[in-house]
Amino acid sequence: MRSIDSVLKAFGARVLGGIASAGIVLAAGQAHAGEPDELDKLLDEEGKSGSLGGWADKLAERPQTFPYFEHHGYFRFRADFFHNGHLGTVIPGDAKSGTSGIPAPLTENAINNEDSDVSAQVGTENAKVISSANIRLRYSPTLHISESLRVKTTLDIFDNLVLGSTPDFAGNLGRPDVPLVAFAQSAATPSDGSNGFRDSIRVKEAYGEFQPAFLVRVGRQSSNWGLGILANGGTRQGEVDVDADYGDYTDRALLLFKLYGIYIAGAWDYMYSGATTDDPNQPFGQAKDLGSADDVNQYVLSIFQRPLSDKEKAQRRVDTYERFKPSFDWGVYTVFRQQDFDLDSVAYKTWREQGGAKNYSDLGLVTRGAWALIPDLWLRYEQRFDFFSGLRVELEVASIFGGIDNVNNELGGAESARDIQQIGAALEIQYDLNQLSTGLDAGFATGDSAEGFGVLDRNTLSEQSGAPNKKVTAFKFDRDYRLDLLLFREVIGTVTNAVYIKPWVSYDFFDSPEDVLGVRLDLLYAQALVPAATPGNEAFLGFETDLRLYFHNKAGFMLDVEAGLLIPGGALNYRPVDNTNNRDASLAFTLQGRLTAKF
Repeated sequence: MRSIDSVLKAFGARVLGGIASAGIVLAAGQAHAGEPDELDKLLDEEGKSGSLGGWADKLAERPQTFPYFEHHGYFRFRADFFHNGHLGTVIPGDAKSGTSGIPAPLTENAINNEDSDVSAQVGTENAKVISSANIRLRYSPTLHISESLRVKTTLDIFDNLVLGSTPDFAGNLGRPDVPLVAFAQSAATPSDGSNGFRDSIRVKEAYGEFQPAFLVRVGRQSSNWGLGILANGGTRQGEVDVDADYGDYTDRALLLFKLYGIYIAGAWDYMYSGATTDDPNQPFGQAKDLGSADDVNQYVLSIFQRPLSDKEKAQRRVDTYERFKPSFDWGVYTVFRQQDFDLDSVAYKTWREQGGAKNYSDLGLVTRGAWALIPDLWLRYEQRFDFFSGLRVELEVASIFGGIDNVNNELGGAESARDIQQIGAALEIQYDLNQLSTGLDAGFATGDSAEGFGVLDRNTLSEQSGAPNKKVTAFKFDRDYRLDLLLFREVIGTVTNAVYIKPWVSYDFFDSPEDVLGVRLDLLYAQALVPAATPGNEAFLGFETDLRLYFHNKAGFMLDVEAGLLIPGGALNYRPVDNTNNRDASLAFTLQGRLTAKF
């Protein structure tokens, strides 16, 4: 049997023989276009003849050696421009004014409006534009220890770091040689408590999983379910959502197994452990939970049927895109959450500031008596008529039922109870016809009598906002379930106290399943279900049109450019209780760009 060495020797003999007989001298690196390399020819001949024992096939079939790393993630650059994002409802000097989650420019606050020098130079009156750029590197490696044992983690490096926000100068990091930021020559590494509120590296996930005939997973892990209106770990249609900003991560112990073709998963979530013996003066050793009375416990049971393993997903692709079989997936996700006592907020803050793991005699427990039962139903139907044409219908309905015996956070406060009754639903319909796709998104989230939306504006459980809402009925979509660029994503914060409908259409200019060059138009209409809870005490939330141009290729490069125009409704007008300084919301516009390298 000939070895690789014999092949290389034979190749050398052929080359020398050819040079000697023909007197041909080729410059280094030159070759005739379209002609295979001589070594490639010889290796191919030997592989086909089997004289090397079919070494090519053997290399391809060589079993994976352990341990090894599997690498995933993305680098994202985003730039955004907002014109009148604050809707023109902010009154300088009135911190409670405004009806948008997008702030007014800094020159619009009271101190700068009243400063004649600043006003004369930058024109502070009615400034409307804010813009910036940010980056994130997400790295999600998996360490495969064996066929059935893995360790996974997700790291965010420079997580949504605003470019230019951490210059290296005296006022930021105490450099005497750079007294003013105007002369900063370098960007400093972000550090929480030093020059920002976030560290350079933020660990989002770290967990281990063991998978013989079942799956056991323990650690901090993302939580995903259905369309993502209740639990959303930053995915969309089963793929990593590179535009996600939040993500649900849970300290969880999970058991998953399959029974008669149906998956059953049970989980115990450590949502909150309360006070611990963690002490800044004792950075080593094991911290301990100071009792379970103040813990928040959560128990999850899900029963579903959908492709989960790589083998099942491959089979589904064959059935859907080659055999054109219809598919139906479903699932029920049920959560029970409970907390008996909570820590007195004032005493707890003092205890933390003093680093007082050893001095917790003043830590008081406040009666909470909170519980919630959260059922969620998810359904998905898909039918392909050919490779480029098909239909998808997906629905998720979630509700929250429960109660709170006491919403106050301080000892000695009057106890005040609440009932919880919330429901929300989202429907997505998509029809593909060759390169044209069209669809309809619709849904609703219940509201309640509390003033405000309770996302970016105020705490709707607070006793300070007039008569408290004894029934907490405002359902809030997960903030990573996005419908638009402005209304729900930025102005309100998410879908709550609303019913919406959004038809859309897109066109892919490439007749290819790999690279995509397309354009998409979305038209969103939204109405408040409880008008009295909106800032303007009206029902119409607004109408938004979004236009997106995008190019994605199979190598992982993604370019997205989006523009959005919001026509705000009367619900977003500013109407203070005393009816002074009333302001009507006006048009808002945004232009956004995103460059992503996905791997």
